[in-house]
Amino acid sequence: MPKPQTITIEVTITEHAFNRAKERLGLNQQAFKKIAVKAYISGKAHDKAKGQLRDYISELYLRYKNANNIRIYGEVVYLFCNSVLITLYHLPNDLKKYTKF
Repeated sequence: MPKPQTITIEVTITEHAFNRAKERLGLNQQAFKKIAVKAYISGKAHDKAKGQLRDYISELYLRYKNANNIRIYGEVVYLFCNSVLITLYHLPNDLKKYTKF
């Protein structure tokens, strides 16, 4: 049996994203680093969303044109440019029911 390989993923977080995490999620820098990596790896991609949720994410994409990697993790939308986290938003309450996809 071949030996498993370890893959290292590096996520860069902008100062703006750290400030938004503190403001919107109440997280300190260390806790947010862990969540940002989880969102990058395990978050649902834009193409998995449907209906109103997809429309909302498309609006965010058009607002942040350099955000080419948008992930939904929990009830938060994370906007990445490649592996650089630019900012994050809470999902509006009426769209939270659509996160179970």
